[in-house]
Amino acid sequence: MSTTAEVLRDREAKGIALFIVLEIVGIVALVLGILVFVSRASPLAVLAISVPGLFVLTGLLVLVRRRKWVTAAGLVAMAVSILATGPFVFLEWEGTGTSAAYLVKTGYPMGLVLLLVSATTLQPLYPVVVTVLLAVFRGILISVALDDPATVMATLPTWQEHVMGPALHLGRVANETAFLLGTGAIVGFSTWIARRTVISAARLEQAAGQLSRYFSPEVAERVATADPDFLRPGGSLRFVAVLVSDIGGFTALSASMGPDATMRFLADYQKRMTEVIFRNGGSVDKFIGDGILATFGATGAMPAPCARAVATAQGMMDALQAINSERLAAGAPPISHRIGIHAGEAMVGNVGSEDRLEFTVIGDVVNLANRIEQACKQTGDAVLLSAAVVEACPDAPAMSRGRPDLAGIDTPPELFALTGPARGIAPC
Repeated sequence: MSTTAEVLRDREAKGIALFIVLEIVGIVALVLGILVFVSRASPLAVLAISVPGLFVLTGLLVLVRRRKWVTAAGLVAMAVSILATGPFVFLEWEGTGTSAAYLVKTGYPMGLVLLLVSATTLQPLYPVVVTVLLAVFRGILISVALDDPATVMATLPTWQEHVMGPALHLGRVANETAFLLGTGAIVGFSTWIARRTVISAARLEQAAGQLSRYFSPEVAERVATADPDFLRPGGSLRFVAVLVSDIGGFTALSASMGPDATMRFLADYQKRMTEVIFRNGGSVDKFIGDGILATFGATGAMPAPCARAVATAQGMMDALQAINSERLAAGAPPISHRIGIHAGEAMVGNVGSEDRLEFTVIGDVVNLANRIEQACKQTGDAVLLSAAVVEACPDAPAMSRGRPDLAGIDTPPELFALTGPARGIAPC
């Protein structure tokens, strides 16, 4: 998953690339337009201005697409764009016989296009830089116009006198300059707002991605879009199936492997088992050392939670078989794990405070599932199911193991061993 910085960096690079491509297209269009329609313009002068700019912009485009020096390339591209197109304003005016006031009145319309395109980078720095460059360029145009003896000052800011005639009205010029600066400020602020929005969206996406580490994709989506009441301390009674698993002889195994190898092994084991749990719609409530506590139906209504738990147990046994095949091929001894499944009503919800919450399942159903997993040591079975689970899954290939003593349970339930592949226990 991309980080927020990576998302913004990618958007900045794509925006700069778009800016450069449009600028190259604009320069080519301007060159063709001036050469075709402005007969007094010197082709050599036009090419002398445009060709170096096109060459530099092409090189910058290559850098940006390779994600090298993106910000520096973007800033240079902004400056080169104005340097390569700004002089065309003078080429259009030169030889017209009008005063230099023409420069101020026609202005630099392409500058607004550059300003708007710079906002696609989602980096406020670029609209600000373009605005400053445009303001400097406009100041140059005004200086040239005021320095021209043919320029006269208008007494009234009328359309006829200021726009159509050779005169300038300083008030109108000041208003137009203020409009340029105001537009730049608005575009820069809008770009900042858009950037903040993307940051928030990226963080929400990352948060949703983190949820998938604990819940299946469907459940993660529900939690991510839950109403505020779902995310407050409190809970409700729900019928859930609880699966508890534990690796046999893990203490001795970890001592023989060493800490680094043990952690790598455990990470791989838990990853494979979690994939099976999620595939059947379950949620990982917590990892308890080498053990896993998974629930089915805890975060919302779920069809056939017991069937899903039984199918998960079989899937976990298949995953364990694959792990052992790899271990035997590597000369390592096989491992075993025990799984206990129970179902019933439990308190489901958030415990903790408003600042730190943990979504969990509390109740006898959890305690009994843990005791059933431990009973596997007595019966020698890999998977034990409670009578409540077998009643919900009558097609499960199970054999009664009676009522083994369970620590802390006065009246232990009848337990059943999963004796074969649960092929008929396909969750809905």
